[in-house]
Amino acid sequence: MNTLVPEAEIPSHQGPDAQTVDPELDVVTMAVKVPETLAHLHYWAVEMTRAASKEEVLAAFRSSTRIALIRYADGLPALNAVKELMSDAGRPRADLYEVALWEDMLKVQGNELFYAYMVDNQAIVIPETIDAIRALTRMEVDAKASIAKTDTAMGIGAPF
Repeated sequence: MNTLVPEAEIPSHQGPDAQTVDPELDVVTMAVKVPETLAHLHYWAVEMTRAASKEEVLAAFRSSTRIALIRYADGLPALNAVKELMSDAGRPRADLYEVALWEDMLKVQGNELFYAYMVDNQAIVIPETIDAIRALTRMEVDAKASIAKTDTAMGIGAPF
């Protein structure tokens, strides 16, 4: 309890995991283990292929229904505050199905991007699992249609 333990290996498993989906992803990840039961907190420093504005980057994140842009300024400065919002919204077990990304702390400097986001330990995989089952059983072969069905059924995007 009350201990922060840096992972002994660089990269941590998150980068190689991401590279199984996108083998060309040039990423090195590091992690710190903390006594946390609510969610994971990730910080990213990204070198983009070109300079971009903050609004351009935020628009790219907004294009995903499963990324919820949140704000410190709206009283969401910590993981527990986001989980409380999910509880107040009536989500089962205060589940956060989206990735919650702090838009007001996102920083762009030329072609460098810095941001932090929260991933619910259990709930984040639920919508993707539902979509995968539909795809494997051919109940829905169109990915966008499946995502829309799941998002509607689960209330993804609300209350953000």
